[in-house]
Amino acid sequence: MVPVIAIVGRSGVGKTVIMEKLITEFKSRGYRVGAVKHSHQTIDLDAPGKDTWRYSQAGSNAVAISSPLRVTVLTKLDHEPALEETVRLLDDSCDIILAEGFKDTRVPKIEVCITGKTGDLVCDESDLCAIIARARRRGKKPVFGREDISGIADFIEHDIIAAMPADMSVAVNGRNVPLKYFVKDIMAGSILAMLGTLKKVGIIRTASIHIRRSG
Repeated sequence: MVPVIAIVGRSGVGKTVIMEKLITEFKSRGYRVGAVKHSHQTIDLDAPGKDTWRYSQAGSNAVAISSPLRVTVLTKLDHEPALEETVRLLDDSCDIILAEGFKDTRVPKIEVCITGKTGDLVCDESDLCAIIARARRRGKKPVFGREDISGIADFIEHDIIAAMPADMSVAVNGRNVPLKYFVKDIMAGSILAMLGTLKKVGIIRTASIHIRRSG
């Protein structure tokens, strides 16, 4: 899986600004960056009467709009997707994904907080990798100033991503399948071993495999 870092915090603390600056910083370092925004409301980007709307009304579960510089995919779901499901849509085109929100996920989280004090955090400090605040303070976790974008990016690169163990995710019929760590190790090890024997594969950082059964 592509490394995913969640930028969390209360409403109005400036998460989006931090996301923007981090995206720009990682782009300048040569990364292909993906971004995911969590919304508590359903957002409908399809306008009634448009061709794509008509396809959806006819019963299509997913509609893609392909244009010279952009592809937009509209997918119907019968449940609120987990972050892992959303991230899978971006995997092949990104080296790192920054997610705004998703405080209840298990991905590494950095919280944006005005004061940086433990009582003002939306997450338990033990669940965080670092804190971004207007003023530095001493604490159990590293605290970065809001303008120290380079330092935050360095921390994400060297202290979070570099320390991540190998991981994998599996979806069957579009649904994420929870796997225990030893099962992941067995499956990932077997797949990587087979891929490593193929010509022109090179160094494997991530791999995506899609299987369709015959019949």
